[in-house]
Amino acid sequence: MDNYKKIIDAFLVGNVQGIEEKGMVPEHLETQISHLFLFPRTVYKICKRDNKFFNEHFRNLADRKSRIDFYKSDFFENNYFSPDVYLNLFGMRVIEGRVSINNNIDNSEDVIMKMKRIDLQYNLSNLLHEKTLTQEDFQLMGYQQTKEVALYPHQPRTDETYYDIFQRRLDDLGDWMYSAPDYFLKEKTDEIVQVLKNYIEKEKDVFMDFDKSQYVVSMDNHSDNIFYKDEKIFFLDIYPPKEDWMIVLPWINIYRPATDILILMGGKYARSFIQGYKDYYGSLDERHELFYFLYSAAIQGVSLYNLSKNNSIKKKDSELYKSFILKNIEDLKSRN
Repeated sequence: MDNYKKIIDAFLVGNVQGIEEKGMVPEHLETQISHLFLFPRTVYKICKRDNKFFNEHFRNLADRKSRIDFYKSDFFENNYFSPDVYLNLFGMRVIEGRVSINNNIDNSEDVIMKMKRIDLQYNLSNLLHEKTLTQEDFQLMGYQQTKEVALYPHQPRTDETYYDIFQRRLDDLGDWMYSAPDYFLKEKTDEIVQVLKNYIEKEKDVFMDFDKSQYVVSMDNHSDNIFYKDEKIFFLDIYPPKEDWMIVLPWINIYRPATDILILMGGKYARSFIQGYKDYYGSLDERHELFYFLYSAAIQGVSLYNLSKNNSIKKKDSELYKSFILKNIEDLKSRN
């Protein structure tokens, strides 16, 4: 762990051998699971090894092999969806106190991802607040995303039913909501998760009978991870943090961002985004849409709350998500 600190400290002062913009002091952003070092043209991302919650509940990045495997998979998926943004992976070594990058990832102590720096004005969350996008923009975004997911070259496959997959997702949702006890009290979290579980129990036959050949790769594609510029959608950090979340039906990939659009901009724009899915596949079973809206809102609401300590916009948004959940959970409950 000592070398991990040396790597972080070296980046903070721009003293890493082999990086493109060596000698420049970067901006530093810290997320729940990573450090981002932002230079004028490039961004370097290193995952945290010491996030206890992440290591216990998602992937154990304290383990070197698990960490390297995670980086490789993370880069592959992100590079596929945004090849102009995700540029390369490098190994990290500390020799005699000097920190350097290299191409020998498997024999390195750590790994770092190099990305092109992109303007945050094109981030979907920002665009939703500015309310500058049209229904046509959202429909185009929904179509482009759906098509790219459908054509992904390594679709995951399993013999598990969607019912079993989603039962575990809801267990994970409960754990995630517990991480923000000041956002929802434990009793309210338990109630919300139970309503969602009761729903899939009521619809068990439907969830059990979903066609397994339609499973697609999952994206962590909430609005903070989506960008839109020149009528083209692209993504940042959409690799799911947990192996168990890799497999979904295409629906959840469309409903996750549609939930953000619904809450932050309005229903007609969310419907336009969903229409993009229909434009590609021809149809969509919308009977379970409130279930997916509430599931997605609970994930994102907690995320926003956990990131809102020094961010008034995220704090306000987290309250919008909370209000949406509390307003609509009774509706779903009445359907059970």
